[in-house]
Amino acid sequence: MRIAISGAHSMGKSTFARDFHDAHPEFNLEDEPYRELAARGERVHFAERASQRCNMIMTQHAIDRINEARTKSTDSCVICDRSCLDFIPYSEYALAMGSRQGVSRSERRRTVEMRPEMQEKNELENPSDITAEYIEELWRKILQEKALESYDIIAFLPLTGDPAIDPSMQNDGIRSVESYYRSWVDRAFKKLYREELPRRTSLCCRIAEVTGSRIERVSALERLIKE
Repeated sequence: MRIAISGAHSMGKSTFARDFHDAHPEFNLEDEPYRELAARGERVHFAERASQRCNMIMTQHAIDRINEARTKSTDSCVICDRSCLDFIPYSEYALAMGSRQGVSRSERRRTVEMRPEMQEKNELENPSDITAEYIEELWRKILQEKALESYDIIAFLPLTGDPAIDPSMQNDGIRSVESYYRSWVDRAFKKLYREELPRRTSLCCRIAEVTGSRIERVSALERLIKE
């Protein structure tokens, strides 16, 4: 059983993955690609500062680890913090807010770079080199390498609009905490899973939207596995 937890930042994905792993220690827990790559010394920019290099290495990392889990053992159990699709919505945000192909200057929003060592793009007029053609290349890579066939379940955590359910924004010293940034990316995730992915391929794992408290999320995923 190979599972990914997907969605915008500050949605409780890492907590969800750890909670499930605590309840099911037979599952190998894979941390989110950013944290694994940062531990190796990679410099990864976020939001409107994201680059083609940044989002490609995270996408490739997510592809490699899930395809390896599939080929290593047919009965392997793994739960991944983020899927290989997660960097498409973030690339769309960088395209819109940080690139030459983006929205008009009057519509652009800026996020705060929380990490002191990653401030070098703050004053750039177009801090991202992401293009529409590059996003298409991400899609081609994911589909050609058959990564979506390696997952059994992708559990997508959407914003619901209910403050009793949606996690509050938390400053972890890494991600920007502007609510409009999370909301923008969440809308892009919803479009990806509800419209774009079904249009592009029928060869895919099960996609399920999961909401609720920490306990309810784990229970919902357990039901999906039984089904």
